[in-house]
Amino acid sequence: MTHPHPFDQLTTQELAIAMRVLKQHHPGKTVHIKSVGSEEPPKKLMVPYLAAEKAGRPIPPPPRIAHCIYYVMEEKQGNELWININEQKVVRYQSIAKGQHPPIDFYEAGRICEIFFKSEEFKAALQRCNLDHITSSCVEVDGWMYGCDDPVEVPRLMMMLVYCRDPKANNKDSNLYAFPLPFVPVYDVLEDKLVRIDWCATGGDDDDIHGFNYNTRPDGKNAISHCVGNEYVPELQEQLRTDLKPYNVVQPEGPSFDLDGNLVKWQKWRFRVGFTPREGLVLHDVDYDGRNVFYRLSVSEMAVPYGDPRPPLHRKMAFDFGDCGAGRSANELNLGCDCLGTIKYFDGNIVEANGNVLQKKSVICMHEQDDGILWKHTNYRTNRACVTRRRILVVQSILTVGNYEYIFAWHLDQAAGISLEVRATGIVSTQPIDEGKRSQWGNIVSPGALAATHQHIFSMRIDPAIDGHNNTAIISDTKPVPWDEKNPYGTAFRAFATPVETSMAFDHDVYASRSVKMVNENKKNPVSGNPVGYKLIGAPTALLMAQPGSIARSRAAFATQHYWVTKYQDQELYAGGVWTNQSAKEIGGVKEAVDRKDKVRNEDIVLWHSFGLTHNVRVEDFPVMPTEMLKVQLIPSDFFTKNPAIDVPPSTQAFNRSVDVMAKRSCHL
Repeated sequence: MTHPHPFDQLTTQELAIAMRVLKQHHPGKTVHIKSVGSEEPPKKLMVPYLAAEKAGRPIPPPPRIAHCIYYVMEEKQGNELWININEQKVVRYQSIAKGQHPPIDFYEAGRICEIFFKSEEFKAALQRCNLDHITSSCVEVDGWMYGCDDPVEVPRLMMMLVYCRDPKANNKDSNLYAFPLPFVPVYDVLEDKLVRIDWCATGGDDDDIHGFNYNTRPDGKNAISHCVGNEYVPELQEQLRTDLKPYNVVQPEGPSFDLDGNLVKWQKWRFRVGFTPREGLVLHDVDYDGRNVFYRLSVSEMAVPYGDPRPPLHRKMAFDFGDCGAGRSANELNLGCDCLGTIKYFDGNIVEANGNVLQKKSVICMHEQDDGILWKHTNYRTNRACVTRRRILVVQSILTVGNYEYIFAWHLDQAAGISLEVRATGIVSTQPIDEGKRSQWGNIVSPGALAATHQHIFSMRIDPAIDGHNNTAIISDTKPVPWDEKNPYGTAFRAFATPVETSMAFDHDVYASRSVKMVNENKKNPVSGNPVGYKLIGAPTALLMAQPGSIARSRAAFATQHYWVTKYQDQELYAGGVWTNQSAKEIGGVKEAVDRKDKVRNEDIVLWHSFGLTHNVRVEDFPVMPTEMLKVQLIPSDFFTKNPAIDVPPSTQAFNRSVDVMAKRSCHL
């Protein structure tokens, strides 16, 4: 491939061009980069390009456009700039509207540490907690988005959660979250100054909610005297298990997939792996056996609201994709740790706050994995069993957003199904609680450390292309049939299909076994006569708990209903809107798209699915929580004329080379 594909991320050379053009646009000014990535070409240009590419008659690609989000620090203004990389010139420029704020970054968190740890306010806060003996080298902070609690426009702020390493050891990898401190510095990013220090409530349910009361603390007893070390790194454990034997995944002939740049071919699948600063891992132009099924698959947003209403921690509400960026938070994965087997890694290119271009190594891993039985049947008359193993191709990315890790894995299988598996792990965010107290707003996971109840609500964005781009969403419910002459015994139930005519939102109905089909009404299955399609088997989870009328609910409208059907528009990619940081309302998100009331039957549509985890924290979730997992499935529905995996070779001992442990033992007796 001599030139990047239009769906490929910007190369490091292209990003360097973008930085040069951007700085030339603001001569003599200091720019603080927030995000630089490729703006996807309009679909009207990409559809003929992809068709020509697959036909072997390529046409010129659309221009490569870099989209830049940044501050001009002297002007204290956020801006957007679009650059034609081919022509190396600006094609569009605009300032970000007042009241809208770009995402946060690690540089800002580092800057507040420089200011805060040198301040008299920091020394006074430690003294108020009877922690005069603690130095700044023992204290760390988590930079947090300043969650909006007032619709009035506020400056560009960050708040910091403050923790202390175990003073007994002060190991750099010690679990900070076992020693939370009761004060929250607030920093003005553009003015580069400490605004104030807020104090947390540390009491129980029967105490005043208005904050930390140092006057009631016994003389000489400091704020973390009742906290204890609670470590997770291996070298700080007393004993690791010794009975775990090696489990080696070996593929002696190599993997079954083929690669051409970011183009992947595996088991009749053909797709492109993409990477963006905001969404991280994206799948483009997904085909199965030569038939187009999806134009684009991604995780669009994630809202993480916390349930403690006591100031200032009532502001803890993160939009991890919009506020931080999944691509910028992606881990550099390690061989033999995050994935097993024969692995292909993909790098990710980002721009740091100072404009330096950085290639993050191995931010996406891809490998094959055995996933149990694909299909099996035993003819009980002859006792002949036919069985095939289910192999999946896993395309995975892992994010670290402060204290939490999120694992996003797309599973493609041999029966033309795609699943999105989401796992949450890492360390729960803690806050201080006084000795002997309990709180209805969370659970104590370590002495002095309260973990508040919270949610992780994800939005999965599905841009279908089921044998073409004119598709229809169908709500598929299974319901009982009333008693009548055709149902004299009251046993009948059947499927009911309701096409979505106009953009809308609706919820899951577990009692109707609801699914949502994406079908092409212009093409019928020759066996069933139904339109060809794919079915979304969603995750019927609880959604946003914040009260109607609250700002928290207004700014995360996408998290209030399970399904949203909208008409496609270029660059409408983010369920929570473009500007989530300090937002008071979801602007440009999926709710506004639904409110357009576009016609969506037999049109170019997008299906969005909201689902999540409501985390009532357990003691077992500390010091690091075992993964909690959710899975959403996309499976063919009358897309084929029979089981598409019927041609997968049978599972045999000659191929799989399994070992009978008892037989092996008996040989040595």
